[in-house]
Amino acid sequence: MGPDMALIEDLAARTFAARDAAHRAHWKTASYSAHQALGTLYEDLPDLIDEIVEVYQGTFGLLQPFEVHCGAVANIVRFLEDEAAWVADNRDEIANGSTAVQNLIDGLIAAYRRAIYKLKELA
Repeated sequence: MGPDMALIEDLAARTFAARDAAHRAHWKTASYSAHQALGTLYEDLPDLIDEIVEVYQGTFGLLQPFEVHCGAVANIVRFLEDEAAWVADNRDEIANGSTAVQNLIDGLIAAYRRAIYKLKELA
């Protein structure tokens, strides 16, 4: 059985929404370390999801069109924690047995967790 294509599209949409949320939080923070952590995250997310999607498409086929929705985020740390948890919970189903896709998704989770650490412990 093939992969649930809607999940990779959800991952891409959620990653772009997280990038936008991190960028807006980056502008709002009064903490230099939070500003830096969020800046690194929003700069890294497009490249991370690009690589995931390209490898995924090379393995399973092209994504369908999707929309990105990103409303106001009251607590960026909680938002990023929720996103990291969603990605981790759906990792294996998205990857559908592809270790290459799994490893790339792990890198995305690591970027979220690294930012969360910096925001919680260094800001």
